[in-house]
Amino acid sequence: LKSYIGNEKNIRHSPWRMNLVCQFAHGLTVPEALKQLMFCQKVKAPLVAKVIRRTANLADIRDGFQPSQLEVSECFTTHGTHLKRLKIMGRGRSGKKLRRFSHIRLVLREIDFPTKILEATSINQKRKWLERLAIAREDYEKARVEKEELEELERLAAEVAEKQRKEKEAESAK
Repeated sequence: LKSYIGNEKNIRHSPWRMNLVCQFAHGLTVPEALKQLMFCQKVKAPLVAKVIRRTANLADIRDGFQPSQLEVSECFTTHGTHLKRLKIMGRGRSGKKLRRFSHIRLVLREIDFPTKILEATSINQKRKWLERLAIAREDYEKARVEKEELEELERLAAEVAEKQRKEKEAESAK
């Protein structure tokens, strides 16, 4: 099974709060994770959704995987380098304040549908995975047809350009 790694570095947000959003998306398929993050009330949920979309696009470019064929296998945050600031307190005292930064690491993995169907414990779970498999197959077929149409149009454009070039050469030879 293929995996695709995405990351975002130096996000000005606390790693603990960012990890809440990352854990929310962990274990879901890509369309479900994007749908859940759209309604999540956390500030950085759109950023996590952007990283998921970017990594899914990378999978499409490299190997032609559609988002419905991928799941979020890892999503977590780590500490970045902090900015140290002065915290002024009462009675002439001072302390230090840390402006925290974080990094996101995301791994999207190809879904192994037969295994998921076999591992499902109830009939409803099996039905759900079969529906997801049907959706993934439809998306793959649509993408394949679009790719073939695009290749055909590019081939026709190259033929037209070649024909125009030959006509110009024939005119210049006269």
